[in-house]
Amino acid sequence: MARNIAQAAVPAGSQTGKADTAVMQTAIVAAVLLLACLALFLTAPMDGNFGWGDAPRHALNGVFVKDFVAAHPIHDPVRWAIDYYLRRPSLTILFYPPLFYAVEAVAFALFGVSNFVAQATVALFVVLLAASAYMLSRMFLPRWSALGAALLVIGNPETALWGRQVMLDVPVYALIVAGTCCFVAYLKTGRPPAIYLTVAFLLAAIYTKYNAGFVAPTLAIVFFIAKGRAALRDRHALIAAVIAVIGLVPALALMSKFGTYNLESVSGLEGAIPLDSLESWLFYVKALPGQLGAVTVLLAAGGLVIMVRGFVRGPDRWHYALLLAWLAVGYLCFSLISLKETRHSLMILLPLVIAAPLLLLLVLPQRIGEMAGLALGAGTLAYTLIFCPVMHVDGYRQIAEYLAAKVPRDGAVAYFGFRDANLVFDLSAIPGRSDISVIRIDKLLLSVPAGERRRGVKQASDDEADIAAMVRGLGVSYVVVQPGFWSDLQVMARFEAVMHTPDYRKVAHFDLSGTLSSQDGTQGIDILEPTYPMVAQPRRISIDMPLAGQRFEGTVHQ
Repeated sequence: MARNIAQAAVPAGSQTGKADTAVMQTAIVAAVLLLACLALFLTAPMDGNFGWGDAPRHALNGVFVKDFVAAHPIHDPVRWAIDYYLRRPSLTILFYPPLFYAVEAVAFALFGVSNFVAQATVALFVVLLAASAYMLSRMFLPRWSALGAALLVIGNPETALWGRQVMLDVPVYALIVAGTCCFVAYLKTGRPPAIYLTVAFLLAAIYTKYNAGFVAPTLAIVFFIAKGRAALRDRHALIAAVIAVIGLVPALALMSKFGTYNLESVSGLEGAIPLDSLESWLFYVKALPGQLGAVTVLLAAGGLVIMVRGFVRGPDRWHYALLLAWLAVGYLCFSLISLKETRHSLMILLPLVIAAPLLLLLVLPQRIGEMAGLALGAGTLAYTLIFCPVMHVDGYRQIAEYLAAKVPRDGAVAYFGFRDANLVFDLSAIPGRSDISVIRIDKLLLSVPAGERRRGVKQASDDEADIAAMVRGLGVSYVVVQPGFWSDLQVMARFEAVMHTPDYRKVAHFDLSGTLSSQDGTQGIDILEPTYPMVAQPRRISIDMPLAGQRFEGTVHQ
């Protein structure tokens, strides 16, 4: 049925005329997708004004990889990494797999460290997602409907949000869809390179974000549906499976060592939705209208019925099995994870995006249905660009520039606030000032499991005199303070009280603006300068690292 729909859109004429028309139409498709990706890129925050809290951390991880390769500390890489973290304590390099950060590192090495370059790296994956979604949609849809589906994939509010933050969700989505395209090519042509490319893309996806692993059982199911008993005699597929298993070993080792929080998010976290509740299993269904739009969801529901009918009765059962298994296995896997966020289900939206224009093609006349599918995708993208501005927080770049102009060479600042990663990255992006160390006060006075207060916080017992002596011993040039940050914790309230003593004076204030959360406090940042004389001495610090199950100790710049 899908094949007949696609063929019906091919214009009549000579073979030469058809070829010329196809080339022109392909060029139009490519131009439209590139323009759409460019529009999303140009509306993303790129001036150090990261909105989502994890975005600057993902950018910083790329800086770490670049600096690690440049330093090549083969004599003691662990010591080097710990010292680096003590100076830039906003990294999450081992909490997530490293592939995206390696790509970022190359971009930073070529074009310099900046929010612009980090976002451009994500934009490359948006382009890959758009192209791959178009190619996969062509299995089921004629050209212009497939273009509409591709625009809908990258332009729906959920995907467009995370494609305009330096986050892992869209890169892993793009790699999964690209790998699936290679998988389809192998089933259609039997050419060995396609199955090996499938493994390469899917391993890349898993080394970008672990939850990409849900696609493996999906493709296995489809492979056996498509090939039957012959699947077990497919030599190249068996070799590819062995390569995949071997390739997963380092990922499993990394996850078992540093991914305890990921494992706990599957089994259950305090405050998470109980897995045995109806709310847990309906969470992602309820999220669909906000992700894709109500019209698309309604159309997709009808399109899924068509897919089920095609799987039961159609000649190309495995085509529909691919999308149905993708949706079912993905929904099951993400529903089993206790920690639920709508962005987690990005990777299972594509079957619904294809289902919506598929329904339009069957209920409307051919040409009208095809144009309606294109309009659905283009309209959704336009709606997102106009009415769904991406989150951003302004002010930290200005703070970084102020500190870069004031802090002496190899100096340090103390930071007490919510968005530490924004400041650390923005300092890292200032040419020639990578020497400045940032010491997080919360890391010295608190132990917070994986950055989540709700999972329990251990507070230091230091009184105000102890805290005052500790800060003096750090030898920092400035203290950057977000008033009221975690002041409900006694030890943090004591620290803030120390900052109000005559030992410190406020020398600057910066307002924050943009998409501020409740944890952004008073929407402003104060810069305090010590009034006591600075004494040059080693800054020896020790911080608890629950994520790694140990303490990091070392000396930052003299």
